[in-house]
Amino acid sequence: MLTALNPTDLVPGTPLAADLHALYAGNAAYHRLSGEFGPDLTEAQVLASVTEDLAVAGAQVFAVRDDRGAFVGIVNVLAAHPKDGLPWIGLVMVDAGRQGTGLGTAAAREVHELLRGRGCAAVRLAVLENNPAAFGFWTSLGYTEVDRRPDLQFGRPCIVMHRPL
Repeated sequence: MLTALNPTDLVPGTPLAADLHALYAGNAAYHRLSGEFGPDLTEAQVLASVTEDLAVAGAQVFAVRDDRGAFVGIVNVLAAHPKDGLPWIGLVMVDAGRQGTGLGTAAAREVHELLRGRGCAAVRLAVLENNPAAFGFWTSLGYTEVDRRPDLQFGRPCIVMHRPL
């Protein structure tokens, strides 16, 4: 289940802040690939990053919760990418200990439904070229490669993937 986050939710020292920090810190392998965070990731860095994501025009950040309501991940969605006008999934991150259990798939499908409900016909995302596991995950959900180019924020080599809704 996805629940929208707001900047006012991102308060240091709260259970949500601790959950976000644990999520990001527990996904150290991804951060080594992305180069976004070092091994000594702080709660303040995570909250600043999520706050920055929320500040982008048309962006939404969602907490992913399991069927018991426990926080298990985060999803970022951009309503319209500046280069192509399509909605983009910016990030799906699930608790590292629960990856492979269907939580990421369920979150992606919920995003698909959300975008369909908004009248969107397709969605895109970018996978880091050095992350074949992510490429395989998104391919299994029906995404296909449409381009290779550096990402806009950091210039990292990426595979742009597209999926009709």
